[in-house]
Amino acid sequence: MELSAFLDLPYMPFTLIAFIGGLLFFIQLALSFIGVGIDTDGVGIGDLGASDYSFRFFSIMSISSFCMVGGIFGLYVLTVISPESGWRVPAAVVTTLLTGGATIAVMSKIKSVLMKIQSSGTVKLVNAVGHTAKVYLTIKPGKVGRVEVSVQGRCRYIDAVAENESQEFKTGELVKVVSTKGSDVLVVTKSDTSETEQSA
Repeated sequence: MELSAFLDLPYMPFTLIAFIGGLLFFIQLALSFIGVGIDTDGVGIGDLGASDYSFRFFSIMSISSFCMVGGIFGLYVLTVISPESGWRVPAAVVTTLLTGGATIAVMSKIKSVLMKIQSSGTVKLVNAVGHTAKVYLTIKPGKVGRVEVSVQGRCRYIDAVAENESQEFKTGELVKVVSTKGSDVLVVTKSDTSETEQSA
């Protein structure tokens, strides 16, 4: 089969999806390793330090991975099934969706593992009590968010909940750590704006 055939129907849509997805994936990956952010999240790999970069990074990586992997497998199905088959294109579409979805699931798992590694290790969360933290991901009423706080001399991103479950703290707000919940969650409350302590 000639390469030019991939630019004709029904191959062309899958070729474009795979090419664009692959291009975005490798650009993002390369930029994360050299520490450059272009509206991405690099905390998991490049630790760029923006409030929500790591989650945006993995969102973009997930979408580009979906397109790249799904497009490649879609093309594979088109090449192995006879052109005379009436279910050739539907099978390629279903394969693209399934393999792309599986890729997103893997990326989500990687993100979860990296974020846990980042906030675990030898750090004792009790040492964060009394410190001022910056909300990293919005803490909604009764829900778990994430804060950026200095613990044992290092900046950490740690899950957090509001002491008053009816309160909500948005990204960028300053809060005060009042206690811990379990082994990996901080309990926070509204920070006194008169405090001189900084979260950095």
